[in-house]
This record gives sequence, C-alpha cells and structure tokens, in this order.
Amino acid sequence: MPPGTGAARFIPSVVVFLVFASVFIATYLRQNRKRVAIAALMAPYRKGDFKAALQATEGLRKDARAYCSFRGGILTQLGDLKEAEELLQKSIHLSEQRELALQARGIRARKSLARQLRLTALSKSKLGELYLERGRYGEAIRCFEASLRDWPRRGSGHRAIAEAWLRRGDDPTEALKWAKLAVEEDRASKDLTQEVRDTNLGEDLGTLAWAVAVGSRDTAQVDRLVGEAESKVGTRLVSSCAQVQYFAGLAYAALGDTERSTQHFKMASCIDSQGRWGRAARAAARG
Repeated sequence: MPPGTGAARFIPSVVVFLVFASVFIATYLRQNRKRVAIAALMAPYRKGDFKAALQATEGLRKDARAYCSFRGGILTQLGDLKEAEELLQKSIHLSEQRELALQARGIRARKSLARQLRLTALSKSKLGELYLERGRYGEAIRCFEASLRDWPRRGSGHRAIAEAWLRRGDDPTEALKWAKLAVEEDRASKDLTQEVRDTNLGEDLGTLAWAVAVGSRDTAQVDRLVGEAESKVGTRLVSSCAQVQYFAGLAYAALGDTERSTQHFKMASCIDSQGRWGRAARAAARG
C-alpha cells in the first residue's frame, strides 16, 4: 500500500462524519430553541396573560411559520384582528409550501408530512376562529372544513363548525349535529395527551350545552352538560375555562334563565381579563 493511502481514504470518512454531526447538532439546537421559545410563550398564555405571551413570540422569529401561527392566534385573543388575519394567512401559505416540499420527497417524508398537515390544520382553524369574531361565518366554516380535510378526526374542528352554526342562528339542528360529533370524536381520541383531550372535550361539551339549549330547551340536559364541561376543562388553561363559562352563559340565556346566565358571564369575565371570551362575556352581560 502506498504511503499515506490509508490515511487518505480515512480522511473523507472523517469529514463526512463531522459534517453529519454538525448538521445533526445544528438541527437539534434549532429544535431545542424552538421548544424553549414555545414553552416561554405558553406559560403566560395558559394564565391568560396574552400580552406577555405576545412578547414571548419574538423567540420564534427564526421560524416564520410558527411565529406567524402563534402570534396570529394570540393577537386574535387580544382583539387585533387585522394583523392576526395577515399572519395566519401567511402561516397557512408557508405550511402549504412545506407540504409540497415534503410530498416531493415521497414515502421517506411520510411521517413529517403527517405532522405538517396537522400544523396546517391548526392554522386554518385559528383563521376560522378569527372569521367567527368578525361575523364572517361562511368563511369560518370553509376554514374549519379545510382544517378537517387535513386532520379528519379532530373533534375541535367539528366543535368549531357547531359554534359557527350557533352564531349564525339559523339552523340549530346543524349545530347540534356537529357538536355531538365533536364530543364523540374527542371521547374516542387516543393520539393526544390526557390534558389536551380533557380540555378539548370540555369545550365540546360547553358547545353542546349551548346547542341543546337552543334546539330543545332541555334544562336538565344543559345542567348535566355544563357540569361535565366544567369538570373536564378544569382550570389549566384560562382561555378554555372562560370559553366554557361563556358558552354556559349563552346556554342559560337561551333557556331564559337570566340569573344563571349572568353568573356564568361574570365568571368568564373574571377568569379572562385580556382575551376574547372575557370580552364576549362582558358584552353579553351588558345586553
């Protein structure tokens, strides 16, 4: 063997290994920074401090898709709907571009594509929620339907469609159908954490209580659904807790029970001092 041949053959392998290691480390560091940034914004978000959560989104600046999605959702909570809409639309566009890139990689990217589709579904759902706030119910429903095409068994997508029908006020049977489907899906769900399943189910049950009150005025059933909704949603997430109280207020208002309706609106307002459900409850209480 000529002198140095073994070393010469070994050097490229070392270089490849070092390049691979550097890429792996860089990817890990990026992902870790993203996890840290998301945790930093979720801590105040859980408590209903949406202003602090908005500031914390700056930690996601280098990930445009995540930055636009989280910031858009938080701005919706704060009522800045114009900027929120622009960010959420951009988030969806970036997500769909990422999907195309993953599809081009074929079967090797199957798992990554599945995860990306769920992220796209969440952004579409957030945009639908914004359209609900603006009273653009047809556009909201189209967003929720698109979200369900990306994530078909997501109960929250069905729940959102039920809410849209209830807000429109023209067909309580549609609202009841979608709300029941949401509860069924989330009771059967196995691919989310217990906390997320319970929170989603609490929101579903609150929406179903409102739908039942509007559709059949069955007070006993509304009482049962509201009680289970409160139990499931707990106090872990301010926005979800306030949402359930607000929907309970709407349910009892539909039943003509002004005293209990006002009580739930006051609770929602107290729980959520900055966000959309507290604002909605205060508006409802004023009549």
